[in-house]
Amino acid sequence: MTSKGRNEPVRQSPRPDHARSPEVAGELEEALARLNYQTSLWQSFLAAHRQIVEQLADEMLREHQLPLEWFDVLVHLVDLPGMRAHQKTLRDRVLLSESGVSRLLVRMEKAGLITRSTADDDRRSIEIAVTDDGRAALLAAIESHLELVASLFSDRLTATDQAALSWVLSRLLASAKPDCDASREE
Repeated sequence: MTSKGRNEPVRQSPRPDHARSPEVAGELEEALARLNYQTSLWQSFLAAHRQIVEQLADEMLREHQLPLEWFDVLVHLVDLPGMRAHQKTLRDRVLLSESGVSRLLVRMEKAGLITRSTADDDRRSIEIAVTDDGRAALLAAIESHLELVASLFSDRLTATDQAALSWVLSRLLASAKPDCDASREE
């Protein structure tokens, strides 16, 4: 190795072992084929989810000027007693990071859909409440959201499909942590 002039060795980028390249390429090709075969249902599930969520988000924004994430927050808030919650409770319900929820809530507060204040029971905690404008925005968006969910999802499934999917999803959601050993036995 040569020096850069500051008595530091020049780092060379790792180079593949050319003698093993065909072997590694073959192993990688086999692994990729296995991955594609064994996860095709998973990949289809993700693609369907992505397509439906993107269409829901586009429609919500176009029809109601309401980002889908805001709609989700409002739905969770109005479902709680007093239509209010501590930020941590809300974060757990919408599955975002603390900083992600904070940024989202700041934008929603600026839009007048929620208020944020210090919680009475814990001065270190922030309490989030839905405003009258937030309730009105949610009410205006619910009907078109229901129609779109029906057209993109539930209307495309037979009653048998819906029952089967409900059963499968309940199985997947039954445990917070998957039991890998049990799933391999089936």
